[in-house]
Amino acid sequence: MKIFEWAKEVENIYKELIEKSKNQNLKEIEELKVENEKLLDEFLLKKQNLVNIALNSINKEVNKEISQFEENLKSILKKFEQDYNQNKKKIINEIIKRLGLDFNA
Repeated sequence: MKIFEWAKEVENIYKELIEKSKNQNLKEIEELKVENEKLLDEFLLKKQNLVNIALNSINKEVNKEISQFEENLKSILKKFEQDYNQNKKKIINEIIKRLGLDFNA
């Protein structure tokens, strides 16, 4: 009957080895999963930083263009106002003439 006891003992050792191997594989899988998640987080963080850098660069460019546009617009409006003030009397007289309200002629 020793052979049956030995067979039972071998079966138990076999089951233990399979269980240990299974647990070790699950542990390795979990470690790989954690490592891959960490790598993915680092990758996403780098991509996010690149996007932020690009957005900041675009933001600076747009703000610069807006400032230049505002300066040009102010200059044009100032010139327009100066021209109007210089020609105000002529413009008013021309409008009165075209409306037919020029009683001095």
